[in-house]
Amino acid sequence: MSRKSRVCRGSFSSDGLKFPESWLSRNPDHSSVNPLSTAYDKCTRMSTSDEARTPRLDYRLFNANAVGLAAFICSPLAGAILIAANYGRLGKAGKGVLAVLFGLIASALIILIKLNWNTPAGSFASAALALLLFLCTWQIAMEVQGDAVEEHVAAGGRLNTKSMAFFVGVATLALLYGITWAVLFAIQDRKVIIGTNDDVVYSGLATKANATALGNELRNHKYFLDSGATVLLSKKIPDTTISFVVPDGTWNQAGILSSFEELAREVAPTVGGFPVQVQLLDGKADVEESSTVGQVRFDNDNLVYYEGMATREEARALGQQLDSTGFFRGKGANVLLIRHNGEGTTLAFVVADEAWSNPAKVSNFETIVRDAAPAVGGLPIGLHLVNPQLELKKEELVE
Repeated sequence: MSRKSRVCRGSFSSDGLKFPESWLSRNPDHSSVNPLSTAYDKCTRMSTSDEARTPRLDYRLFNANAVGLAAFICSPLAGAILIAANYGRLGKAGKGVLAVLFGLIASALIILIKLNWNTPAGSFASAALALLLFLCTWQIAMEVQGDAVEEHVAAGGRLNTKSMAFFVGVATLALLYGITWAVLFAIQDRKVIIGTNDDVVYSGLATKANATALGNELRNHKYFLDSGATVLLSKKIPDTTISFVVPDGTWNQAGILSSFEELAREVAPTVGGFPVQVQLLDGKADVEESSTVGQVRFDNDNLVYYEGMATREEARALGQQLDSTGFFRGKGANVLLIRHNGEGTTLAFVVADEAWSNPAKVSNFETIVRDAAPAVGGLPIGLHLVNPQLELKKEELVE
C-alpha cells in the first residue's frame, strides 16, 4: 500500500476519528475546526492528480481564417454565424445575435444591389461590395475575437476545422439562394384585368392594390378603353416604373413622350408618388423610349415638376430661384421643367384667366425665365403657358 493510502486510512477507525499528534501540536485550538471536513479535504487533494484538477476546455472555437473562409464562400452572413458560435461558447450570446443581424443586413444589401441594378455595372458593384464586406468580416473576427481565440488555444483548447467553416459557408449559401428565389417566385409578374379587356401586369414590390388603382386611374383618363391595352407596373427599391406597350413607331411621333409623361404625372399618386420612371415598349417588351417624372414641393403647395432628362437638383434650384423672386408668393403654383434629348429645356407655367393673351403678363413670364435660366443650365429656354388642363396656349423661345 502506498504512503498516501496509509495516511488516509490511518486517519479513521471504527472508534472514531484519530488525529496525528503532530497535527495536534500545530493546532492547539482545534475545537473550532471541523476535523472530519479537514481530513476529508486533505485526503481528496492527496488522491487527485494535477491533470484532473485542471479545467478542461471541451469546446472548440473558429479562428479568423475560418470566419474569413465562410464569408468568402457565401457572404458576410456565414462569417457572422461563426462569430456568433464563438460568442455563444464564450458566454456572450447577446453579441452573437448582433453579429448575425449585421451579417444578414450586409448580405441582403449585396442581393438587393444585384437584383435592382441588373446591368454589368450593377454586377460589378455587387461583386466589389461582396469583396469589401468579406475583408471587413475577416478583419472584425481578428479584432473582436482574436485574443479570446489565442487564450483558448494557450489554455489547451482546440480550434474548429476549416472543413467545418467550409460546410457552414456552403450551407448558408444554399439557404440564401433558396430564400431569394422563393421571394422572387412570390413576387413574379402578376396581372389584374381592368374593365373587360385591358390589363396591368405588376411585379417586384408592387401590390395588387397598386395595380388596380393604376388601372382605374388610366381608365378615368380614357387610356384604358377595353381595347386590349397593357401597362406594366414595377416597384423596386427605390424606383417605380410604369411601362406602356405601344404600337410600333409610336415612340417616334413628335410630342408623344411628353404626352405619356403627363399621363404618368397624373397617375403617380396611385402607385406611391414620385419619382416615376416612364417607358415606352414595343410589342416584344423592348424599351424604345424612357423618361423620369418627379416632383419637388415648396411652401404653400407650390410645385415644380421635372420631366425627361431634367433632374431633381435642377428642379429644386429652380424652385428656390422662383421663390426668391416672389413668384411663389401665392398658393398652388405649378411649374414644369422639361428637357428631352435634342429638344433643349422648356419651362411650362400653368396659368389661368387667359394670361397667355395679355402681352404684359407674357413679358413678365419672359423676365421670370431669364432670371431662372442659370438654375437650369442657361438660355435659350422654351417658354410654355398652359391652362389648368395642360393644353398649350402660348409658346416662344427666350434667348
